[in-house]
Formats: sequence, C-alpha cells, structure tokens
Amino acid sequence: MRLCLLTFILLLAINVYPQSGFIYRYVTPEDEYPNNITETLDGGFIITASIGTYPLTYKTLLIRLNQNGDTINTRLITLPQGTCYINDIVKLDNGLLMGIGEKKTESDPSRIWFITFTDSLKIIHDTTFLTAFQSCNHMIYGFIDHFHNMVVYGSADPYNAPPNRIPFVFTLSQNCDSLLFHTYISSNSPIVFSMMEKPDTSGYYMSIFGCMNPPAHSPSQFLLMNYSLDIISMDSIPQKLALYCKSKKLSNHEFFETGSRYYENSNPQTEKIGIIKLDTAFQVKADFFLGPDDTTTYPAYNTNLDFLNPDNLYLGGVANQDWSSIFSYNHSYIILGKFDSSLNLKWQKYYGGDMYYMVWSILATTDGGCIIGASTNDYTIQGEQRDIYILKVDSNGIITGINSDPPSKKQGTRIYPNPGTELINIETTLNSSIVYFYDLTGREICAQSLVSGNNPVNVQKLKSGLYIYKILQNSEVRECGKWIKE
Repeated sequence: MRLCLLTFILLLAINVYPQSGFIYRYVTPEDEYPNNITETLDGGFIITASIGTYPLTYKTLLIRLNQNGDTINTRLITLPQGTCYINDIVKLDNGLLMGIGEKKTESDPSRIWFITFTDSLKIIHDTTFLTAFQSCNHMIYGFIDHFHNMVVYGSADPYNAPPNRIPFVFTLSQNCDSLLFHTYISSNSPIVFSMMEKPDTSGYYMSIFGCMNPPAHSPSQFLLMNYSLDIISMDSIPQKLALYCKSKKLSNHEFFETGSRYYENSNPQTEKIGIIKLDTAFQVKADFFLGPDDTTTYPAYNTNLDFLNPDNLYLGGVANQDWSSIFSYNHSYIILGKFDSSLNLKWQKYYGGDMYYMVWSILATTDGGCIIGASTNDYTIQGEQRDIYILKVDSNGIITGINSDPPSKKQGTRIYPNPGTELINIETTLNSSIVYFYDLTGREICAQSLVSGNNPVNVQKLKSGLYIYKILQNSEVRECGKWIKE
C-alpha cells in the first residue's frame, strides 16, 4: 500500500497533466491588466489583476481558472476611497498562497498589504503594515528564503520634494510576524526590479536600475546584502542590462539575469531582451539577446524569465513596444523564447499583432508549457482602457493543446526556405486554414488559404525584411512565428 501511494505521489511530482493551450480574455468597460500568475496543484491557474480607472484608482481582482482556461471563481477586493493591488503571489510552505501588494488611500501613507488565501480564493488572513512611503508604485515582490521567511522588496516614493525613489526590504514570517525592515537612501532614485537569495545562501542579491552611489559603469547594479539586510558591496550588472532586470538561480554557483538591452546608435532604434548566465563572481558564462533588429523588444514587466527544468527556460516580453504611452495606436507582438541552460535558443514565437499588447508576466507550467499574462488595447475603439489577455502554450509554443505523447514530426507547420526570396512553401497538417503575414508595425501584408500538405506561396512583391506570420483555422490562432525575406 505504501509503495502504491509513493508511486502515485511521484507521478504527480513528475507531471501527470496533459499539455494544453488556450486563450482567456477578461473584458469590462473598466481598465484592467494582470499582474502575476501562479499554478495550482490541480494544474489550474490563479491570476491577480488590477481593475479600475487609469492612472490611480484600482481594485484587486483574483481569477481562478482550470487547466483548460475555464473560469472557476473570481473575487473582487476593494478599498473605499483608495486603491489596492496584489503585485505578486508566493506559495507558502503550508500549501496556502500569499498575495503581496499595496493599499493606499489618497491622503494616508502607503500600507504594504498581505493576504493569505486558498486556491479556491477563500481569504484566510488579511493584514497591512503602515509605512512612511507616499507610494510603492506597483513595485512590490516577494520570495521565501532558506530560513522559510518571507522576503518582500521593492521601490517606494517617500514624502519629500522632489521625490527620490528608494529601495526597501521587509522580512517577515509566513504568519506575517514582522522581523526586519530596511530602506536604502540614495539621491539617484534607483528602481528595484529583482531580488534573490545568493546561490551559496550567504545573503541576498538585489538588482536595481540606476545606482546607489555614483560613479556607475553600467545602467544597473547588483547590491549584495547580508541576512541583516546591510549592503556589503555593489557591482555593475554586465552587458548593459537595464530595465526589468530579473534574477533566477540555476545552481549553487550560477544564476541567470535578464533585462532590457539598448543598442547605441541604432537606426531605427533597437532594444532587445537580454539574458545572461553568471557565476557568483559576476563573470558572464553565456548570453543571448532576444528580438528582431530595428525594433523595441521589451521584457515582461513583473516576471519575464521562468523555468521548472533548467534545460527548458522561457523568456518573454513584447516586440514593437511603444514608450510614448501605455495606450497606443501601435500593433505589438508577444514574443516568447525557449532556451536550454547554456542559452541556446530552441525556438521563438510571436503572438498577437492585431492590436497593442503589453506583457506583464510569464510562468513555466508543470505540463512543460508556458502561460503568459498580457493586456490588450485597441486605442481607436477603447481609448485609455485595457483588457486582460491570458495565453497558454504547450512546450512547442503552440496555442492549441496536444496530448502528453511526444509530438510527431508531421505535426505543426513548416515554412521554408527561411530566409526566403520570391517563392516559399508552407507545409502544414492543418486543413482549411489561412496564413497571414504582417510587417513589424502590425499591418497585414498578404494572406493565403492553406490546405493540408504543401502550399506554395508567391512573396515576390514583399520587400526585404522581417515578417510575422499567423495561421488561423476556424478563427483560432494555431501557430505564429517569423519569416525573413532576403
């Protein structure tokens, strides 16, 4: 009996869920966007989202989905005369979930907010800690260290003029008993994007954009802290990684760092999503820069790197980012890359392109796939209002689900040659589908019906450059990718 039970538990730990894919939308007349996503034990998902009126007045929305993307439950949490949001979700040792965020009324100081809840969205515990901050700017994150304590960190605006943003760290027990609180004063207004326990468990790394004390040799810095939260040293983040830097441990000696990489003197402007593998002496062991040239490609804002298996890393963000406004006439694309632990690219996929997408978080899932939390905006129709867009793909980046058996070589779609010139072939198992080609502004360039088998496509009239293709069957996106015209 014990052997059977152990076998069952091991099967659950390995992964018994078949791979699936889906698109989930949450649409209201208000502005809403997802902050983060976590997976539940039954293979479903919990999404924490903000819903309200841009730019200040928001409520917290929790959404519970099953593994097929069907809504099981939702919970709306409001703060009268104020705003509240949950920016991160951490799994506790007792199986419960803790949401970390902020509650803020217009006139009162900011409160760091913790709620403990079940995967059915039942609230078990709700508490706040008063700060001396004016606002935490939707920049609050957390993790559990090897002491089993919660480490909460972020950036905040104190009450001063002009405001100088400051980093902070807060440690507490999983029962929300306060342990330590520390702020780090700097005149340079650094922004905190990530923090992790050092691979050798001797303290913490904090990744900031900017610097604590000039001069700086990089747009971003590592702050090395002991367990008393004292800064013991500082070092530049290599490869000029800047905004939305995220850290994730690979082993006791190596870790990954991500961020935005700006290419000086590029015309048109080029920015890519950078990922580097570092040892504990901050020596670069491998790197990769995801995204097309002549395009602004940005990392997902809250979580842009995740993996359960270090040889199946997911890195995501958005291509054709518009930094003039969060509401844009631009058409952008979700970009997702899959890597091995040496940062060799296995594949990259593009999704969207029909409106303006922003990517907030990605999560590697136990079925081997990835779920992406994004928002969409069609400014011509919606104005300053976004909708929630959740995209779940399988281990091959395909939206439509496949079973747990290894995919056949005949499945999916192949476009060749790539790069190509005047005539290409699209080989697919999909019948009665349509392929669309878009340029990087999101403009549809051409379309052609496809049948199962080989389909020749004349692309002689297309100019040289990078194009995004999207294949639809019965109005459902079955595959996306990129093709280059020489």
